[in-house]
Order: sequence, then structure tokens, then C-alpha cells
Amino acid sequence: MYKIHNFNKVAETEYAFATDSLNLLYYDLPKHYNDEYRSYDAPRLCTIIDGAKTVSINQSEQFVYNRDQFILLPPHSNVYMSMSEYTRALVYEFSDQLINDVNQKVSSQLEIEPSKNITYSTFFLDSISHRLSALQDRMQEIMAERDLNMKFLVDITCQELVYELMKIQGCHEIIQHHQHHPINKAIRLMNSTQGNYMSISDIAEEVDMSISNFSQKFKFITNQCPKDYFTRLRLQKSRQYLRHLSVTDTAYEVGYDNISYYIRQFKKEYGLTPKQYQLMEVR
Repeated sequence: MYKIHNFNKVAETEYAFATDSLNLLYYDLPKHYNDEYRSYDAPRLCTIIDGAKTVSINQSEQFVYNRDQFILLPPHSNVYMSMSEYTRALVYEFSDQLINDVNQKVSSQLEIEPSKNITYSTFFLDSISHRLSALQDRMQEIMAERDLNMKFLVDITCQELVYELMKIQGCHEIIQHHQHHPINKAIRLMNSTQGNYMSISDIAEEVDMSISNFSQKFKFITNQCPKDYFTRLRLQKSRQYLRHLSVTDTAYEVGYDNISYYIRQFKKEYGLTPKQYQLMEVR
């Protein structure tokens, strides 16, 4: 598994171990490293293998956490970290599909009353239980063994992880809040095939918000206006399509009718044209 040595979004995208259920991020951070990052569009389970971190989340007071604890972050959290010693960390970014699957199977058996006070600034810090610790160890074993069916084994283990988290009141609230919040519904729409052919107004209407209220809430939570966010998302998707489609077909696939406009937007974002990107990928 690739080691990530900083909180760069590009590095996270390129070097995450990805399955249909999650992105798994393995951080290898030097002594005295410090930086800030966001948790983006999905809940993140943050664990430490070795070392410790001094952390401030969403402008909270600083605190130290170590390998005996975990943090569950809601989407779009601002996190500042500093390391007083060499630190290795394993971070799980859970997909909506994984959360939905586990929730449908076990929610009726979980006697947890939802809280009305949870917000996007809420996070959960707790000691790692014996069961969570065992699952964390199992995940490291899977990654070390490099089994041919590794993705299957990772997905099975992560189902158990999410189940264990959903049994904890504070974690359950963060996961459920993420699922039902209108801005996250909008982001899921933007990520869908259907979303490629929708306008910002269409998406706002789909989540029962006025365009002005939607834009205000969206920017407050993601720190980007909906148009800029949606444009970057489409361009990110297009990089995947460019690996096996023509520039024209890629543009249409991600919702651009004007090919020239797509090319200009791509070059503005990445510093090279889609064709140049394709040629670079072939090398």
C-alpha cells in the first residue's frame, strides 16, 4: 500500500487504496510535521498505528490523541494537525453505499435515539474498544498479506467497522446526519450519472431548497460555491473517462455540450489540455 507523506488532496486521490466501499489512506508523517486538511464528502474514521497527533477540528481547542483512541469526522471538517513524533495513521473514508448497506441490515436492531443537535462541526473522539482494535489489526494484516482477493477482504472488514461505529451513539449520529443532510444529498446527485446533466437550479430543486439558500448553505459547508464545486467534480470525473474515451466523448459523458468550453475549463484547472493529459497518461 502506498504511503502518503502529506495532506495533499492529489496525493490522497492517487495513493488511496480504493474499493467500492471505501478509500483507505495510509499516512507516514515525519516528526514535527504540521498541516491542515479537509475531510471532503464522506465521514472519516481516523486511527493511529504509531505516534500521536495534536489536533484542532473545526476550530475546537487543541487536544492530543494516540493509538488508543479514534476520531470520527463528519464530511467537510477542517482539521489542523501537528506531530511531535514520527507518526503512522490509517484513515477510512466510507462510501455512501457502504453506509446504506450496513444501515439497512442493522438499523432496526440498534436502539439509538437520533439527536437533533448535531451539526457539521460535530466530531467524535473515543477510546478504541477491544472489537475496533481487533478490526484495525485485521485490516493491517490484510494490507500486509496482499491476498489476490484483498479488496473483498477489506470490504468485509469495513462492514464490521461501520457496524461497530453505528452501535456508538455519537458515531451513529454523525453517520445518520451525513446520510440525510440536504447538502450531502446534493453532492451525491452531483456525483451520479444523472447529475452530469443537471443544472445547479435542478439540484437545488431536487433537495427542496431555493437557489439562494442552497448556494449559501453549500458554500458554508464546503467552502466553495456550488458552480465551482460542480465544475471541479466534472473535470475530476473526466480524467477517468479520458483513459479510454476520446476528448469529445468524454466531454459529453460529463455533461458538456460545448467541447471547446470543456477544453478551456480542463486546461484552466490542470494546466494542460485533455489531449495532452491523455498523451501523458499513455507514457
